[in-house]
Amino acid sequence: MAHRIPMTDELSFAMQLKNLANEELLDFWAETQQIEGMMQQEYPQAVGSQDYERLIVLELQLRSCNQGFHPCL
Repeated sequence: MAHRIPMTDELSFAMQLKNLANEELLDFWAETQQIEGMMQQEYPQAVGSQDYERLIVLELQLRSCNQGFHPCL
């Protein structure tokens, strides 16, 4: 039976992170840090609408726990 794969616009940011490979996730993290730095220089009064770094770190922690490399609480 066929099923429809949702478009990325329909997926939450957290779910999109889960679909990235580890290297892609780390690259994305680096890119968001660069963009955030540029945005803060250009628009210091602006406040971000999402906490990208927190979500990326959480995903990395979950992956680390699932692989058994680090003890998780």
